[in-house]
Amino acid sequence: MTRMSKTQRFVLYALPPLAWMALIFPVGNRALASSWIYDTFAEVFRWLAPHASSHALDVSYIVFRKTLHFIEYGFLAFLFYRAFRAGRGPRWSKRAGALAAAAAIAYGFLDEFLQSFVPRRYGSPIDWAVDTAGILTAIALVARLGSRRDADPASPAGRALFLKRPFDVALSGLGLLLSAPLWAVIALAVRLEDRGPLFYAQERVGRNGRTFKALKFRSMVVDAEKSSGPVQAVAGDPRVTRVGRVLRATAMDELPQLLNIFKGDMSFVGPRALRPNEQEVNGGAGPTSIKDIPGYDARHAVRPGLTGLTQVFLPGETPRRKKFRCDLLYIRKRSFWLDLKLIALSFWITFRGKWESREPKV
Repeated sequence: MTRMSKTQRFVLYALPPLAWMALIFPVGNRALASSWIYDTFAEVFRWLAPHASSHALDVSYIVFRKTLHFIEYGFLAFLFYRAFRAGRGPRWSKRAGALAAAAAIAYGFLDEFLQSFVPRRYGSPIDWAVDTAGILTAIALVARLGSRRDADPASPAGRALFLKRPFDVALSGLGLLLSAPLWAVIALAVRLEDRGPLFYAQERVGRNGRTFKALKFRSMVVDAEKSSGPVQAVAGDPRVTRVGRVLRATAMDELPQLLNIFKGDMSFVGPRALRPNEQEVNGGAGPTSIKDIPGYDARHAVRPGLTGLTQVFLPGETPRRKKFRCDLLYIRKRSFWLDLKLIALSFWITFRGKWESREPKV
C-alpha cells in the first residue's frame, strides 16, 4: 500500500470531523433556530395531520430536532473514531472508541456552553444528554460490527460500516430533511391526477436475498400489474401516468426510498433492487424469470442501491444478462470514491431529466 503524505492523511482523517464540527456550530444550530425551518416543518406536518393540535405540532418539532441532534453527534463520534484509527482499518479499537466518545461528548458540552453567549439561545442539558446518547449509540454500533469482523475476517460487516453505511445514514437523513417541500408538491400532483394512492410499496430483494418493501411515489395507473404481473416498464408504457412520466424521468418517484436507505434496506449506490418474481420479455421468445439469468444471486452480496453503475451507464431496456455483468463489475471494483462519482453523475442525470432516456444518460 502506498504511504500517505501528512497532507493526505489530514484531508482524509482529520478534516472531516473538523468540518462536521463547524457545520454543527454555528451553521447547524443557526439553521435549526430559524423560523423558516419551523414554518416548513409545520406546513408538512399540517398536510400529513390536518386535524392535529398545535401542541402535537410543537411536540413533533421537538422530537424532530432532538432526532437531528442524535444523528449529527452520532456521526461526529464515528468521524472522530475514524480519525483516531487514521487508516489502520475498520477493526474495533477500544482506545480509539474511548477517545472518539470523549472528544465528541466534550464538543457537545462546549456547543451547549457557547450557545449561552448567543442572543436568544441557551445551552440545554437535555440536548447534551441527547447528543451523548447519539455518540454512545454510534460507538456501540462500531464496536459491535468491528468485533464481528475481528471474529470473522471474511465478514464484510466492519468494512461496510466503516464509511459506506454512516455516509448512507447521514446523507439520507439530510435528504429527507431538505426534500420535505418536494414531497408535498409531488403528493399533491399525484393525488390531483387520478385521486389514487400517493405511494406504492413494492417487494424487492435485498442483501443476502432478504426481501423488503421499497416505497415509491406511484407513477402508474392503479392496479397497473393486475393482469400482467411484475413486468419492467418499457418506452411509451401506457400504464405510466402523465405525472408519472415526469417523476420517472427525474427519478423523483424513488424519493421515498431515502427511508429505505436510512433504515438499512438499501444503500445510495449498488445494484438495482429487483422484484422477486419479475419477468423479462426477450423479444418473441416469451418471458423469462430473472432468477434464471446468470449473475442474479451474486448481486445480493451487497445492499441494492438507489443508483449504481448499471443505472447510470445502461439504458433501462438493456438485457438483464448485460445489466447483471455490470452489477458484478461494480461489486468487484466498489470503493467510496466510485460511489461519490456515481452519486454526482446521478444528480446530473436528474437535473437533465434523462433517467428514462434510451440514449446515453451521461
